This record gives sequence, structure tokens and C-alpha cells, in this order.
Amino acid sequence: MRIVRTSSHNPPPADPGGVSDPVAVLKLFRVIFQSVNRHSHEVERKAGIGGAQLWALAEISGRPRITVTELAKAMSIHQSTASNLLEKLESQNYIARNRSDEDRRVVLLTLTPQGEEVLNKAPLPYRGVLSDALLKLDAAGLAMLQGSLEQLVAQLEYKQLKGAFEPLGKM
Repeated sequence: MRIVRTSSHNPPPADPGGVSDPVAVLKLFRVIFQSVNRHSHEVERKAGIGGAQLWALAEISGRPRITVTELAKAMSIHQSTASNLLEKLESQNYIARNRSDEDRRVVLLTLTPQGEEVLNKAPLPYRGVLSDALLKLDAAGLAMLQGSLEQLVAQLEYKQLKGAFEPLGKM
């Protein structure tokens, strides 16, 4: 891919020959961020919780008796982040944590009736518009996007903030 650098005052016309305009790409990122923010605000307005909390409720609803480790993996977050998220949900009486009868070290998560009520009020998609859109891409498109984003991240000065990135698995 060839990138043409331009000033914001005089962008080149679109070229069907594959020349990309960084300003046009930046505008697409803005559309993505605005869509994510709009959905997040709608979730908070309709359900009264944040997007990550909603995603966690949906994962627990879809897999009753899921463990904290399984939830963290499903959401591609660190286990300590999942635990903090669950503390908030439990304090609001949206989830219950129970020890497994088979192995008392294992904590199983279930949705409470209040958690189900919140989930029913929330707009779709529960896991967020960006995750949902990525899941809809075909394998080739997703691989191409991942490669391009990896190149972009490699150019960022602040890309390696400690703890900012967890290994990403299948969503």
C-alpha cells in the first residue's frame, strides 16, 4: 500500500488505483470512535450501566455458571480486570458468585433477576458495536485489517503502555 502525505488544506482526489489519503483514513477512525461512543451512551441511558458491564452480563447470561477465568477470556481482558468488573455487578445485585460443589476453589457466575432485567432493557449488540462489526468481517478482511493495524501501532510512540494490551484471542 502506498501512502500519499498531504496537507489538510489540499487533499488529493480519490484515486481508484489504490493510493490512500491519510486524512480520509483518519475520518474513518473518527466514524468508528463516534459510533462506539454513541452506542456506549445509549447503553448507559437505557440500561444504566457501562458497555463493559453489559458485555459481562451478556456473557454470563449466555453461559450460566461461567468462571471468572472463562469470562476474562471471552472478553479478552485480564482476570483482575474481570474481577473488578464483577465486584461492581455484584454490588448492584446483577450477578451472583457461588463456589462450585465439585471444586470449592472455583467461583461460578450467574445472573440475578435484576441482572436479567438490565440485560433486557439494553440495546443490542451487547458486546458493543465495534466487536460486533469485527465478528461480521470475513477471515480475509479481518486478517488484512489486523495486519494494517499492527503496522499502524508499530508507528505509535506510546504503543507499549504497561498493561494496556492483553493477548487477543478469538472474539
